[in-house]
Order: sequence, then structure tokens, then C-alpha cells
Amino acid sequence: MTTTYAIETLGLGRMFGGRWAVADLHLQVPRGCVYGFLGLNGAGKSTTMRMLMGLLQPTSGYSSVLGMNPAVTDLEVKRRVGYVADSPNFYEWMTVREICAFVAHYRKAEWDDTRANKLLDSFELPRNQKLKTLSKGQRSKVSLALALGFNPELLLLDEPTGGLDPIARRQFIEGVLAEYMEGDRTILISSHLINEISGLVDYVGIIRDGQLIRSEPADKLLGGLRRVKLHYDIPAPGAYACTGLLHSRTDGREAQLIVDDFDPERTPAEIQHLGASQVEIETLSLEDAFIELAGKAPQS
Repeated sequence: MTTTYAIETLGLGRMFGGRWAVADLHLQVPRGCVYGFLGLNGAGKSTTMRMLMGLLQPTSGYSSVLGMNPAVTDLEVKRRVGYVADSPNFYEWMTVREICAFVAHYRKAEWDDTRANKLLDSFELPRNQKLKTLSKGQRSKVSLALALGFNPELLLLDEPTGGLDPIARRQFIEGVLAEYMEGDRTILISSHLINEISGLVDYVGIIRDGQLIRSEPADKLLGGLRRVKLHYDIPAPGAYACTGLLHSRTDGREAQLIVDDFDPERTPAEIQHLGASQVEIETLSLEDAFIELAGKAPQS
């Protein structure tokens, strides 16, 4: 596999109880980018990240993380990759200061005390408070500080802002992650708060039912998707012919089409032939695009 990619998988899959949680995954994350890994709950995002960290052995396929196979060299992967799990586990009896010291001892040469303390100050974390007494948001902040405290080459972030209030989320996304990316590093991030990360991501991958259904640059994905609203003077026909039509919804005299591969010259001309008295063409936000692509297509 080529070193052009920080992460590359080939036919990666994991089965639980006779069911594929992730199946035949072909994922390519270019170095130096922020890759938004999006999917509904249970789509396979967390399972994928755990395989990439060597925490789960794949049932099939292969993966390369910074040129290493995590199924074989998981310790080296953990040394070079920062990982924030969706539900981080800690030694609950430790204080914030103690868990940082523990991780610093484990990482030794990689740990950056100055950076870690800057993060703790930025997150306003009480150094002497025991982890078991922290709120969900504070626990998320500890996990982020530990993952970023050694300046990793690659970050895997699985719902990293879970429990954070809006101010803390913005501080993390616009401050901490933006600063981290100045070092030409790579981030694979999964989040339910899609609009909050939309301005950060360079590439988008959408996983549904364990399978990667889209993977492309964010601007290309959004540039090709449109919502078309058709208004008729009579009941809408319910059947529509248009290049790139993903699905349609009809309600009385109105219809809504989701069109992929939008062409500013071809598509409007095709839409005019659908006989609507009024036409509106709208661009989609990343969250809108995700909803339309990741959900099940509705019936016309």
C-alpha cells in the first residue's frame, strides 16, 4: 500500500455473532487532511477505528496506518497515533494530574509536558480532582488532552466532543484542532455534530450498514448535490426522469428531488422538462447531504 495515505484499508471487515459490523471496507485517508467519517449509530464507525488502533482483530481484509499493520504492530501504532474513543475508560481512582503523569511515563520520549499543560489550562481541568468525580464533558476533555499531549502524527477521534458544551466544542474545533493541523498532520474524525466540523473537513466518507457508500473530497461531494423543489398547478406526477436522481418525495402539488452529479448546463434543462410551474434549486449543507445519503431512500 502507498505511503500517500495515512490510512488505507483493503477489504477490511469485522463480524460479530454472524453479522458483519463492517464489511469489505476500502478506505483511503490522504496524509495531511481532515477526513470526516460519518454514519448513523451502529453503522460501523467505532468498530473501524478500533481495528485501525489494533484494539480489534479484523475478520477479513487488511489495513495500513502510517505504513503499519495495526493487527501486527499495534504497540507501534499506539505510540504514533492519538485516539479518542466514544466512551473513554480511565483508572477512576486517579486524579487528572496522575493520569497525565501515567501516560507521560508510558509515552516517555513522545510526551510534551508544555503542550499537555496548555491543554489542561485551556480546558479548565482541575488537576487534583479524581477522574471518577468528573462530568461527562470533563472526561471528554481529559481524553482529548491525553490524545494530543504527545503531538501524534495521526488523530483518530470518535465523537470527540461528546458531553462538551457549545463553547467548549467551538474552542476545541476552531482552536485546538486548527492548531494541531498546522503541523501538516492527519485527522480521522467521526461526529454527530456534522455542521460544526463541516468547515474543517477536507474529505468525507459515509458508512452505512458497515459499508462505505461514498468517499470523496468534501467540495466535490457538496458541489454535485442539489435539492430541487418542484411546484405544480395540479397534483405532482410522482415519477421523475432526471440524470443523477437519488430519490424523490411527493406531497400534493409539490415534489422534492435530491439530485447527484449536478451539471449547471444539463440539469436545469432536464428539470424544466418535468412540467413544474415553479422550480427552486438549493445547495445542501454537509449535514443535509449526510441525511440524504446515509438514510434509507424514501418512496416516491
